[in-house]
Amino acid sequence: MKTGKSNQSRLYLLWGALSMFLCLAVIGAAAWTAFSTPVFASVLSPQPAVSAQQEVLWAQVEIAKPAAAPLEADLPNIQPLDLPAPALEPSPFPTLTPPPLESPTEAPTSTPEPTETPAPLAMEILADTPTPQYIPPTLAPQQPSVANTGNGVRWIDVDLSRQMVFAYEGDVVVNSFIVSTGTWRTPTVTGQYKIYVKIRSARMSGPGYSLPNVPYIMYFYKGYGLHGTYWHNNFGTPMSHGCVNLRIEDAEWLFNWASVGTLVNVHY
Repeated sequence: MKTGKSNQSRLYLLWGALSMFLCLAVIGAAAWTAFSTPVFASVLSPQPAVSAQQEVLWAQVEIAKPAAAPLEADLPNIQPLDLPAPALEPSPFPTLTPPPLESPTEAPTSTPEPTETPAPLAMEILADTPTPQYIPPTLAPQQPSVANTGNGVRWIDVDLSRQMVFAYEGDVVVNSFIVSTGTWRTPTVTGQYKIYVKIRSARMSGPGYSLPNVPYIMYFYKGYGLHGTYWHNNFGTPMSHGCVNLRIEDAEWLFNWASVGTLVNVHY
């Protein structure tokens, strides 16, 4: 009986030792696996302290940024290209040149100088003769007979002694007119001149007078000219400040007959 209990106790001890061995083996295998596997090792192993040098190595990287656009003053001095001008298409419309304006100017340099000192411009108004309208004469003065046409260059002869104007073609008188020239205070210039401008109508003014719409003006020297007259009817008598006064119808005929450049010969 004692022998049987002793064997049973040994069996229990052997079984307990075997169980203990198995448990230790399992624990040892688990520990080895834990320390040999990186995942478990990073969990179980304590993290070393990060040094200051490592912190610098892992610091935030400064990324270079693009520089700002240069100011205009920093730009290089770029010269523009010397490109030829684009060719323009010809205009379909014709080019028109305006005609020169006619205005009183001094006579051309080729015009001969007057033989006497010129008087101030043109016309004299007497207190008892001005009238706002043209009054035809009651009795026309006798005029010399003239031919209808001439045989040469047209020119004008002003006879201050006879107070007459003659229109010549060559050596033939084609028309004549009784006129009023400058008074002894303001005489008409003498000499040979050429008409340098024709004006159909304009205002004339000076000391003591202002006359609008003076018709058929033809200037031959500075302010001296032949023109129509509506403010007096004393033709045949010196009345003006130096111009040659004609009746309006006579001035119209002479204006249409003569041209710029026509010779005007003034004499006594």
